[in-house]
Amino acid sequence: MDSPVVVHLIRHAKTKSNDEKRYLGWKDEPILKREELPVVNREYPVVFGSDLVRCKQTAEAYFPGAVYVEDEGLRELNFGQFEGKTYEELKEDQHYQKWLDDSNLVAPPEGETLEIMTNRCRIAFKKLPQGLSVYPLVVHGGTIRVLLTEFAPHESQFWDWVVTHNDIYTLEWESRRAFEEGERCTFLSVVPITANMSM
Repeated sequence: MDSPVVVHLIRHAKTKSNDEKRYLGWKDEPILKREELPVVNREYPVVFGSDLVRCKQTAEAYFPGAVYVEDEGLRELNFGQFEGKTYEELKEDQHYQKWLDDSNLVAPPEGETLEIMTNRCRIAFKKLPQGLSVYPLVVHGGTIRVLLTEFAPHESQFWDWVVTHNDIYTLEWESRRAFEEGERCTFLSVVPITANMSM
């Protein structure tokens, strides 16, 4: 019988740039207060995620018994020259205004468009190994937005989603066939990480 598939999407814990509301894309920045993170699950054998250190460190804390399988395709958007800057620092920049107006097709200088990011995240997601019933992913806010836009039960836009550092976004497919064929999931829940200590 075709079995259901569950994907847990978890944003990495906060970094210094996150605290300061700076654009943080491909810069490899560690998380803050690692010792304060809860253990979410000790039983999962494998966790998937971005190759950047903030995701690896978060996964080690949340899933201490798991092997971490990284994929650079699951990275955040490459913000290029906007990296490390705040809205206040960029708001008068013409390139920045053009990017805000159409981030799907306009890239930050030396960065990438949202369309390019969406394509690479889609490819990375399809590369997840077959045969598992649960896929925990520790990734970035932008990556989660992309995957929710692609696979949530109802159609949405990238900027419709507000993705926090403290929630788990769980997508459930009724069958492996539907999951492997890239259909939208049948159920989505969003709960605080502390409510999922034995997920």
